[in-house]
Amino acid sequence: MSGATQRPPGGGDGGTADLDVRARRTRDRLRAAVLRLASERPVEDVAVADLVREARVNRTTFYKHAATPAAVLEQVLYADLDRVRAGWIADALAAELPVPVIWERASGALLDHLERHDALYTVGLVGRRSAVLHRLLVDHFTASVRALLDRDPEKLPDGEGPAEWRLDAYSRFVAHGEAGIVEAWLSRPAPRDRPLFVSAAAALLPPWLAARPHRP
Repeated sequence: MSGATQRPPGGGDGGTADLDVRARRTRDRLRAAVLRLASERPVEDVAVADLVREARVNRTTFYKHAATPAAVLEQVLYADLDRVRAGWIADALAAELPVPVIWERASGALLDHLERHDALYTVGLVGRRSAVLHRLLVDHFTASVRALLDRDPEKLPDGEGPAEWRLDAYSRFVAHGEAGIVEAWLSRPAPRDRPLFVSAAAALLPPWLAARPHRP
């Protein structure tokens, strides 16, 4: 047996595992801090100095994780919204539930997300609109529609122009509409009516997107 000191797993020997743990802790502190600050004022008004002070990290460490406070916020919200998207696409492609139920479930999951971060979305999208937060939602909704159409390309309606252009245009159209419903719902006084959101989302859903998946 060598004379090297034996350390238990995770014993803090300064190796890669310890660095990973520290990096995760720093990331978590930054994410918690940006959520607190962006719940008080639009994320555009959160400076790097504000965020590093709130998270208790230095600037050098911060820039190892993100370029701006808005980028940190995007990481947090996208992680949650990605789960909403995954559930919706799985339900839509499985086609085991009635279409209204699929969209009610998807809308409910999105509402859960909005309510988890109610203060942040209210500050960012009611009254003075946060361009960063609005773009974040639109970009994510656009990517969600594109992801579904990529998996079921027969859903894409015929029309003028190449399929790629129509895919982009139709996805953006739906995404901006969904973001508009979100902003209209957030502008309602609390406690907000969840069925009101669900009914609006269902009523304004394009028929081609609500159709059952095409089977070979």
